[in-house]
Amino acid sequence: MPSLNSRLGFYYSPDDQHYTQLDLDTWLPVLGSLGARWLTLQASPDRAIPETFIRGLLDAQIEPIIHIPCTVGSVSATDLTPLLNSYARWGVHYVVVLDRPNIRCNWETSDWGKTGLIERFVDYILPILEAQQSTGLQPVLPPLEPGGDYWDTAFLEAVLESLLRRGKQDLLQELTLAIYVWTYGKPIDWGVGGFNRWSEARPYHTPHGCQDQLGFHIYEWYSEIAERIVQTSLPMLIIAGGELPSLEAVSLGSDPHTEQNLSIARSLSNDEVPDFVLNFAFYHLTSTPDLSDHHSAWYPSVDQPLPVVAAFNQLSNLVIKKPIVSDEKPIQHYLLLPPRSTTDYSHNWSAIGPFVLAVQPVVGFSPQEARLAKRVTLFGDEQVIPQNVEEELRDAGCNVKRFTGVASQKYFASKSPTMSTAQPDTYFSNPGENND
Repeated sequence: MPSLNSRLGFYYSPDDQHYTQLDLDTWLPVLGSLGARWLTLQASPDRAIPETFIRGLLDAQIEPIIHIPCTVGSVSATDLTPLLNSYARWGVHYVVVLDRPNIRCNWETSDWGKTGLIERFVDYILPILEAQQSTGLQPVLPPLEPGGDYWDTAFLEAVLESLLRRGKQDLLQELTLAIYVWTYGKPIDWGVGGFNRWSEARPYHTPHGCQDQLGFHIYEWYSEIAERIVQTSLPMLIIAGGELPSLEAVSLGSDPHTEQNLSIARSLSNDEVPDFVLNFAFYHLTSTPDLSDHHSAWYPSVDQPLPVVAAFNQLSNLVIKKPIVSDEKPIQHYLLLPPRSTTDYSHNWSAIGPFVLAVQPVVGFSPQEARLAKRVTLFGDEQVIPQNVEEELRDAGCNVKRFTGVASQKYFASKSPTMSTAQPDTYFSNPGENND
């Protein structure tokens, strides 16, 4: 199976600057290893993303979603038509114009305060939707801010009703909704059941004990609105979403960013998410340090990914037939190295190298990432990897073994004649076994 799921994808970068051939060559292998089949690309209304970048994605069987996050009224359908024509000619199906029109900052101040906001929005977006249709693209409503200054479910309902009143039934039957799906740190099952289950939820008011659309299952709430007005579920593009990493330092305890996003991926793979949800673009793949969202990048740099990446690399190679139970771990074997500032690795690679070649573990420096492994080898004594780290990894259900530098060198020296042919299990026996 070439990918984890045909709906899995990423939001590439929160700017429109990284579309060179070098960028494509750098990130295509990464996207392949993660099993990605969709990529949201932020774009400008003034110029197209280079055709070579678009075609490179398509050749790799990755569906691009072009997102042009301009403000309401800043660009017209006439201005956009040449751009839409180019994208359609290159093989793009989805171009999303505008971003979160239900929040004040995406309107001119004087326009937001006027009466008839919804009708004025429909007056503006309708020619753009029809331009998308005429150029061969799918017409896509822009994503709303969950909650927002104008409550998102009320905004969506009013927009669809306005299109229906205007006799745009044919457009509505072809319409796709672009949406944001964030967890907001809540359980993955938050909001499941939609309005039908949580009938007491109201705009700006969620009674105690009630749940709302502000979570992973927001697509159910939107679908109920569409079914009531259009008489059918509308297809939805999740152009960005997931659990965002915390800005605070994370202890050895659970890593919500990894665990929640893995849960989302498993939900997609186990067909727990309905077919009208076309994709899920995790936010976000990479960015430069000067951007405010840099802390959310799965790859702050191409050679230093967050712990979630190792888990996804492992998961993307699995054919998941059933939900993974809580005690299953996506990584088979993890070699935990001490912080790079504490050890002379040029001296110790003579010991680390043969082990890595023989056992082929995931290699890293993160105790949080190591928690995701069935087996963990600690490279270093208790001065560089404290005993409490070993104990907490055991408490997390990991099978842990420790190699000190001297012991591991003696061990590999004695085993070297058979290193190339031995099975990995040969080098990982009981946790308390003597190392030399």
